[in-house]
Amino acid sequence: MLNDLNKVPKPIVTEDMKEPLQIWLVQSLQNKEEILISYYRDGMVHDMYINVLHIEPMTRTVYCTDTFGLNIEFKFYVKINLFRE
Repeated sequence: MLNDLNKVPKPIVTEDMKEPLQIWLVQSLQNKEEILISYYRDGMVHDMYINVLHIEPMTRTVYCTDTFGLNIEFKFYVKINLFRE
């Protein structure tokens, strides 16, 4: 019941928002720098620090590791925002 109070509607990622996000992902991959991502899942916006390992453009999948070194993959379209540290 209380969890439902914190839920937010899914943000819309427009085409003009996607290009800067893609650039930051590629720069993280090339420079091996950690970035902070925000993503939407289960009605909530979550934050996570990642290092991008590989980007698969055909499937729009990003492979990365989190702060704890765990391997993670996500589809690009679920991404909301990226922040440089």
